[in-house]
Amino acid sequence: MVAVHPLNLAVVSVIWTSLVGASSPYKPSLAQIAGHQLDLSIGPIYLYSLLGVVALAFIFVTANKSMAHLRRLASMTDNQGPLRYFSETSPSVRWMKSKILYAPLLNYRRAREVKFSRHVRFGTLPTRFQAIFLFLVVITNVFTCTWNIPWSGPQRDTLAILRDRSGTLSVANMIPIMLLATAKNPLIWLLDISYDTFNLMHRWFGRLSALQAILHTLCWLVGKVEAQGWAGVRSSVQQPFIYNGLIAALAMTVILIQSPKVFRSLAYEFFLHLHFVLVLLIVVFLWFHLDGHWAQSMLLTAVCLWAVARSWRLLTLLWRSVGRGGTTTIIQPLDGGAVKISLKTARPWTYRPGQSLYLTIPSVGLWTAHPFSVAWNGIENGGDTPASVRTEFSEKNPSNREREIEVERDGNQTFFLVVKSHTGLTRRLFNHAAKPDACLTVNAWVEGPYGTQRSLDSYGTVLLFASGVGITHQLGYARQLVEDHSAGTLATKRVTLVWVIPTTDCIEWIRPFMHEILGIEGRRDVLKVLIYVTQAGLSQSITSPSETVRMSRGRPNVEELMRNEVQAKAGCIGVSVCAGGGLADEVRRVSRLMLDEGANLDFMEEGFGW
Repeated sequence: MVAVHPLNLAVVSVIWTSLVGASSPYKPSLAQIAGHQLDLSIGPIYLYSLLGVVALAFIFVTANKSMAHLRRLASMTDNQGPLRYFSETSPSVRWMKSKILYAPLLNYRRAREVKFSRHVRFGTLPTRFQAIFLFLVVITNVFTCTWNIPWSGPQRDTLAILRDRSGTLSVANMIPIMLLATAKNPLIWLLDISYDTFNLMHRWFGRLSALQAILHTLCWLVGKVEAQGWAGVRSSVQQPFIYNGLIAALAMTVILIQSPKVFRSLAYEFFLHLHFVLVLLIVVFLWFHLDGHWAQSMLLTAVCLWAVARSWRLLTLLWRSVGRGGTTTIIQPLDGGAVKISLKTARPWTYRPGQSLYLTIPSVGLWTAHPFSVAWNGIENGGDTPASVRTEFSEKNPSNREREIEVERDGNQTFFLVVKSHTGLTRRLFNHAAKPDACLTVNAWVEGPYGTQRSLDSYGTVLLFASGVGITHQLGYARQLVEDHSAGTLATKRVTLVWVIPTTDCIEWIRPFMHEILGIEGRRDVLKVLIYVTQAGLSQSITSPSETVRMSRGRPNVEELMRNEVQAKAGCIGVSVCAGGGLADEVRRVSRLMLDEGANLDFMEEGFGW
């Protein structure tokens, strides 16, 4: 028996009568009336449950960060005991990482896109953990929509309840949709989860909201046709309450249709601008549709979240780009189909590895803002390497740290980006830089920085994998780890940077930056650089005198590299990869294999999902 307060029962009875009609032969039971009480608060209950998930994730992340900090403090000494201790972990933790957290949904494919052709792409598959979370969200929405509905009662009563619940949940889902859509999402740094993951969740919450809006509309349409026929439908759509809701539902349907990657990838910039227009239509017409209904407060919350995020991004854009001479950029063409962008912002920030920014160059891409990883900051090494040995990094070129500190203190630091030409803005940047008469110094707008900025200083061993332009994400980590190792402020004893490139031309992308890293005091004691050239431009392997920098032809044997590091027992292993689908999937596969064999390992993949 369900206990129902008499006052609540009276209130719900009045509401029930107003919904289904006093003449309805269907008489609900106490349990069904109690279920209708849920209908009145279903939105807040659903949102509070999502907030509870965030709280649990925050506790988990905080505990992990605390353990990592203690591990760093314990492993900073030269004593090998802590490193051997932290090289192993419990079987249950290893199983959770290998089978749930890091596991692809199916087999070993995760980062490689599912595609029919070069231009028809269906996107990447989620991880097993992401798929489980999304499945639970879908099940929760389905259960909440259908729980305790009187299916055996009159159809119009059933449709009325299903219509109200689906409509309420559709509006409630707009709050996480708006929150997860922006790069200013506070959950990124609070939960240490990448924007790529939140973008995936944003798309699935959006699909749920659109499907619930469609269900809401169909329930109203079926009920109206049964009660008054199509003439009643034609009469109803002339009422503002109805046509406002129908326009909002139609706009959500269009978003649902164009949301798959196969459509987004055809013309992403067109998709993005159309997406904004459709969202604006949804908010405006849904606001009038919900006028006088309590669900309007949830829509207002979603709009406020969007407005705050957009205002914050606008203020960030103005702060970084306006005043003090503005933000200027120098665009230089590089070999291998890339360009180097040197940014001097109006107000620089303290650079940390893993950061990215949104760059707008009006003279090249109008208002288009594109995210790029920050490859380097400070000053560019002015020295040059003779053309005859450009495929070999010099270990004797010292880094000018004193000058860089002066630059950062004066606020005149430069941020460097390396951009590979593909389509859209990146192609226009390359074409612009390649023009003989191009003005390579142009005005720009910068918004940022963004990024999860993971700390790697608690790992005894760090493996950094990159392919192509993905090296821009790993350079900052390599420099920080070497510098902190020289200062004795981290636990890391071994760092291996693995870079896979198609030709030796790509080395020019980062040559001055790598010179500086190789010149840091004590670098040979901790850093090993392995470069693999997969196509052409290298006839034989090249190894530095200290044997800590090696360039080879072919692809890396990831399993052999990682197995050697695991056998060294140099503490907990941190594996980071920013690479194309093939290499990223191989690193993930071997990481799980090492976990199954007893290693204590954390896997981190950096991607930029659209």
